[in-house]
Amino acid sequence: MRITLKQLAVFKAICDNRQLSKAARQLHLSVPAVSMNLKELESSLEAKLLERTPHGLVLTDAGNLALQQANTILKQTQHLEQMFKEQAKGLGGNLSIGANKTSGNYVLSRKLPRFKALYPSVSTRLKIDSSALVEEMVHRNELDMAFIGQKPKDKNIHYQRWRNDRLCVVAAPGHKLAHRPATPADLTAATWILDEEDSATRIESLNLLKELGVTVQDEIIMNTMGAIKRAVGTGLGLSILPMLAVDAELERGDLKEVQTGATIPDRDIYVIYKEAQLTPLMERFLDCCGLPVSE
Repeated sequence: MRITLKQLAVFKAICDNRQLSKAARQLHLSVPAVSMNLKELESSLEAKLLERTPHGLVLTDAGNLALQQANTILKQTQHLEQMFKEQAKGLGGNLSIGANKTSGNYVLSRKLPRFKALYPSVSTRLKIDSSALVEEMVHRNELDMAFIGQKPKDKNIHYQRWRNDRLCVVAAPGHKLAHRPATPADLTAATWILDEEDSATRIESLNLLKELGVTVQDEIIMNTMGAIKRAVGTGLGLSILPMLAVDAELERGDLKEVQTGATIPDRDIYVIYKEAQLTPLMERFLDCCGLPVSE
């Protein structure tokens, strides 16, 4: 006699409830039907799986082994069913997402695993690069959507404001400017660790320094925010980074925000996509990001 999924499901319900009657109620079966399925499973395996005790049914050594395998098989079956249900609803397939460095590294990298847990049959890809490049990839239909730090230049691309952020000047906790307001002269004399050429963060940082009356005289260029944060943390110099990229370090005290006396305006982050190509899967991801689909 072959082992059936029904027998495994009944066996698991019995193990969960420790009583045939409770398992029967859970499965909406009669007690004799539950007992029969258990006996058929034990017959197929040629092993006693459960023993009666004053405290209810208890697994034997063979039962423990069988339960482990039953759990694995039933989970795989549920996964298979879920995959096909999602496909039928248009919630399967591939999802390609672009993002600028801040959005990709510090927000979407945390949201994608949660989305994958909700929709395991979906294959996701995250492309992190400049806002200009990922917008161009949306334009060329190489990406389904992207999260960027500016409104799209292409008028045929739909955009929605996602969230806001702001730049902040940061230093190591032991840096002298971490504990007192910085003057333009202090900032001009500092070593600056800035993002690579042509990045949006670098351009905004230099514009901010110009507004503060600061001339950068000593500069180190790095191409990742992680490298910049580590360098700043050693006391090598100051940097200007998005709050989203440093909020964890500021909370832990690994970095300190330097007070400049200036009001630094917020900056918006947008999601972009082509409305005509919006799919149910894209809508679910937007919802996961807290973004309602605009009417």
